[in-house]
Amino acid sequence: MPRAYSTRRSTLACAGVVAALVALGAAGLGHLAPVRRFLAEPGGIWIAAAAFFLLLLGIFGIYPRLLLGSLRRSARTRGAAGADPAGPDRFLEIWAMPRATPAAGGISDERDHFDALFDLLQDGTLVLDSGNRIRRANATANRLLGATDAPLAGRALADVPDRESLEELASDIRGAGAFRAAEIQLRGGECLCQVAGIPFHEGGPAGGHVLLVLRDVSRMRQLERAGEEYATNVSHELKTPLTLILGYTETLLSHADMEPDFRDRALRTIEHHARRILRIIDDLLRLAWLKNEVEAVGQIPRAAVAVATVAAEAVASCREWARNAGIAVDVHVPAGLTWSLHAGLMEEALANLLKNAILYALVGPVEIRARVLANGNLEWAVVDRGPGLKPEDAQRIFDRFYRADKGRSRAAGGSGLGLPIVQQIVRAHRGTARVETAPGAGCTFLLEIPPA
Repeated sequence: MPRAYSTRRSTLACAGVVAALVALGAAGLGHLAPVRRFLAEPGGIWIAAAAFFLLLLGIFGIYPRLLLGSLRRSARTRGAAGADPAGPDRFLEIWAMPRATPAAGGISDERDHFDALFDLLQDGTLVLDSGNRIRRANATANRLLGATDAPLAGRALADVPDRESLEELASDIRGAGAFRAAEIQLRGGECLCQVAGIPFHEGGPAGGHVLLVLRDVSRMRQLERAGEEYATNVSHELKTPLTLILGYTETLLSHADMEPDFRDRALRTIEHHARRILRIIDDLLRLAWLKNEVEAVGQIPRAAVAVATVAAEAVASCREWARNAGIAVDVHVPAGLTWSLHAGLMEEALANLLKNAILYALVGPVEIRARVLANGNLEWAVVDRGPGLKPEDAQRIFDRFYRADKGRSRAAGGSGLGLPIVQQIVRAHRGTARVETAPGAGCTFLLEIPPA
């Protein structure tokens, strides 16, 4: 134990306190008449001095020895029999050690539990000292700040790639002595974080520690932009046919003597765009149903069906499209191949791909193929010989309302939701959908379906 807490110093301190108390007591008693008479008699002062000496001897001579003997017996009981009797400080340390060790172990366990909970936080957390050195950082903070080689704890904030924005925010928090927040782009624009912090007022309001909490909002902002784009696309897709319907309706109502041919064309145009609006609404409801079905159930119900039968049904539903376009459809499916599928949804997905291929094919035939891959999955392929896609179009071809050739798709009455429905059906089968294409080389849409 430190010398500041030694037995000798404690004894001297107690002696001083008791002597002062006795002196004050004697002074108080001196004002009493019987005490004054006793002290005035011959030998009275010596009797009082002897009594005071015996009191001090008992307090500072006998009691410490009794206390030390009790500590020595306790230490021997706990296995400290070899302690030096002449070293009371060491003896007290040995006596206190068995009591301090469990307490230290409890503190260590609590710290380990806190560190484990700290790392479980979904938000990144940093603790900076007054010199902007990182005293503590959880796993999320290490990931957000790109510290994959070594943990951030113990490093200076100046060593972090995105230090400028974080140092500026920490300085602002210390200067204001209050909560501050900001959105900071981290790791070269890859991650957008909402960073908030509060000060620890250690050493005055202008300095001390700062706690920073980093929340990755990249996905949230991406979803917000996607929602805005989606609302814009839906509005545009509905506004165009509704504007045409309204225009032709107003024309018909304002001209009673209209020529029959023009009236027929106007009514057919109204019918065409009204059906287009219905297709858009039906496809949006279809997408919502597929998504909710997968989220609620986990996956759609499936059963073993003949792959050739599914392909034949899809081709039959597109026969009129192919005949009008003068495009043949070839089917290459192994005989006897069966797979666990939702037959109706898979026919719908293949039919959407076939209609898309017929619409954009420059020459025939359009092919539909099926095979089992080496990884044990079923692969559907729909191949056309159209103009192909640019890389930027191929990346977004499954987005809602995205069209590589907008004019051609709208002229054919497409809703812009056929390929997103295909992707959602494949996801409902726990599969993946992709396209292989190049400008001038046509498109090959591939659907990979794992076993149930």
